[in-house]
Amino acid sequence: MTFGIAGPASAAPDKTALKAQEGSSALLRGRYDLAVTAYDEALREAGLPAARQATILSDRGVAKWRMKQLEDAAADFTKAVSLNPDYALAWNNRGNVFLEMNRPEDAFRDFDRAVALSPDFGAAYANRANASQKLNHQDAAEKDFRKAIELMPASSIPLNGCGRIAAGSGRLYTGLRYLNRAIALNAQFAPAYQNRAAIYAALKRNDEAAQDLDKVIALAPDNAALYVARGQAHAKERRFAQAFRDFTKAVEIAPDNVPALIGRASQNLERKRADLALEDLNHAISLDANAAEAWFWRGQAKYGTGDTDGADADLSKAIELAPAHADAYRFRGSYRERGGRRDEAIADYRRALELDPLNRDLRDGYKAASGETADAVVKPLAPAVDGWEVFRSSGGHYTALNERYPKLPVILETQGDAPAEILEWTPLKETLAGIGLLRYRSGEKGALPHEYVAIIDLSRAQVAGIEPYITGEAKSKWAWTQYGVTVTDTDGLSSTYDLRKPRQEMPQAARRDENPWTTVFGGGGGGNGGARRGGSGIFGWLFR
Repeated sequence: MTFGIAGPASAAPDKTALKAQEGSSALLRGRYDLAVTAYDEALREAGLPAARQATILSDRGVAKWRMKQLEDAAADFTKAVSLNPDYALAWNNRGNVFLEMNRPEDAFRDFDRAVALSPDFGAAYANRANASQKLNHQDAAEKDFRKAIELMPASSIPLNGCGRIAAGSGRLYTGLRYLNRAIALNAQFAPAYQNRAAIYAALKRNDEAAQDLDKVIALAPDNAALYVARGQAHAKERRFAQAFRDFTKAVEIAPDNVPALIGRASQNLERKRADLALEDLNHAISLDANAAEAWFWRGQAKYGTGDTDGADADLSKAIELAPAHADAYRFRGSYRERGGRRDEAIADYRRALELDPLNRDLRDGYKAASGETADAVVKPLAPAVDGWEVFRSSGGHYTALNERYPKLPVILETQGDAPAEILEWTPLKETLAGIGLLRYRSGEKGALPHEYVAIIDLSRAQVAGIEPYITGEAKSKWAWTQYGVTVTDTDGLSSTYDLRKPRQEMPQAARRDENPWTTVFGGGGGGNGGARRGGSGIFGWLFR
């Protein structure tokens, strides 16, 4: 959301100009009440030209908006555009007020007018994108954010917007690229840290999520949702003491915050305090009877107190509210198995596997209960390529898995609805040994083919990044060094990966007179004889 105030008048100083300048100075200092008073006095001058009145009214509207006087602010902007219909800044400012008043259709029309009047007004494009998002017009929003990036390359705001849209559509690594750039431009831009933390959490990079949330909480220490998010990251890494503190802090800030109550209850269960957990969960359900997570955790709490029937009923309620809740099926199956209800347990395990096909606990539980392997339930979408198979979760995400690397599921970024298809697996050599490149086709969007490459660090069991390779007829640029790579996508966004620490230089006499790229990358040799499908290896496709 970007507002604007006009600059000082260029005419010779007079009472109106002096008061307007006084108002602008107060506005920039955050003394909005003084700004309004000064603008009031400036507007009392008789005979002010309409355009001058419009400028002062727009600036006064910004001051009133800052004081949350939204109706009065909108009235000032409305009068400004009635006096000067070509005043793009006032249309933009009124659009932002309408957004805050939850009137996205009106906001969109105002931003649209601002863009029509001033086609190079980058902030208006970014604001129109925000309105489009509110209206669930994601493609239009992304287009506007991209235009704003073109017009305002040094601004973090549209980069953050593109990152948010990409993440919302499941393109997590694209989102990371935009957000990393936004943070590089403005290390204090809290929204980008918060959005990046959400992506890290989705990728199960919980330490990085917690670090980003540390920064945001330092800037907004009274935001309960931030403590909940950080508590969840700590809990997933089994840092239970930190998680409990965060959830407790969130409850102190907002006693009726349902996610905070559920989070604290989950930690009380870890602390063997089912009684305290039940108190929080009962309260959460009283606040929101449709909170599936509250029923899920209350089922576990009841089982811990010996109330097996109550546990089964609560887990069943969680499934009713969230039919894709794999963990609810898993826990209900486990409890039913312990209660001798074997057939029902197997059915629950089977459904949980269909929803979460890569969960090791589920695979083991299903095999122990049924005697069958998980492969009887979950099938890859295509034959393996060098051991890599693609599975689809109930949420529509595609994940690549290789039994040689059981701790390294790769969440694939895709375009469109077509399944992801593995094309080539290339382990690198010499200075980049332990790095592998997984190239895959990711479906189509707008009739354009897309291919991506996952950069995988096998030694750390981590995906360093997923980068575009082909978008339609265009190819991204991959600039390799001995220890890393810089990828520039077709939109001009660059990401640098320092994959290995440089080794100490060899003495001059020990060097060999050869092209390092032919030994590190040449031939594209992959595991089991190299690439089997889709090209001639890394030298053939990364250096065109």
